[in-house]
Amino acid sequence: MRPATAAEALHGLIRVRPYGWLASPLPTNPAAAAERLHKVRDQDHADHPAAGGPLEVLAARATAAVAALGEPPAAVLKVHADPDAFNAELLAYALVGHSPVLPRLLGAADASRSLLLEHLSDPFDWAPADAPAALVDAVAAVHAAPAGLDAASADALAPFRLDRLTAAPAPAWISDLDAWHTALTLCIRAYGSEHVPVGHLDLKPEHVRHRRGDGAVCLIDIETLRPDVTGLIDLITLPAVLRQAGHPIAGPDVRELYRAATARHGAAWTTSDLRAVLIAYQRATSVATLSGLAD
Repeated sequence: MRPATAAEALHGLIRVRPYGWLASPLPTNPAAAAERLHKVRDQDHADHPAAGGPLEVLAARATAAVAALGEPPAAVLKVHADPDAFNAELLAYALVGHSPVLPRLLGAADASRSLLLEHLSDPFDWAPADAPAALVDAVAAVHAAPAGLDAASADALAPFRLDRLTAAPAPAWISDLDAWHTALTLCIRAYGSEHVPVGHLDLKPEHVRHRRGDGAVCLIDIETLRPDVTGLIDLITLPAVLRQAGHPIAGPDVRELYRAATARHGAAWTTSDLRAVLIAYQRATSVATLSGLAD
């Protein structure tokens, strides 16, 4: 049997949008997208140093338009068509944007649903033997980032704490309530009851970058991050991402890399608890595969 891809590993959490769900789609023609992006840049982000340079369209989708600003590029301008997607990305940055493994949020404008982000162009070097460990550590750092929230942000995001999620009705995509509570209880044991369990990064090899200057490992395109799914879904996705990057690693070895990385970032996972929480999470969500992580 062929191994699951990263997308297939997420089966069970995917929610299909109905046809015509987007009320005001953005233009998919690159020239029209460039016109929209120029207008947003000049209207809402003109004070950024990169705004005076050239604008290069990177993506022209109905859901979002994206451009690089400056020469060389110093910032990424993104315009969302959907207010929920814009708010979700703002929430993601509020939760984990202070982590050094993520691009910095440089500016946001509610009226145009636009975000200005640090541009990270340097691709990740997958050749070294320690490349998988570096990726796993970056993912673990994101999962631990809510512990570093300032007091005001922590108070605003308190409804997403593990103890609050345990007491709240389960999300609609949970198929086994007992297993969900078991998973949350084990997460509390690892992170503490006040932790916000972020997860669902858009992990793929091309979304791993190096930051120019210090060479730090960084993750881009974090708008899929959510504060109600836990980081377990990213752990489940990691074996597929590593295979795609040319680093196939056995599930138990990926699990142990993650356990060690989370310990460096303040979590208290044990091997037995990680195995148990993965099994409970699969039962709770109907995720198709654990890629050997619970072996």
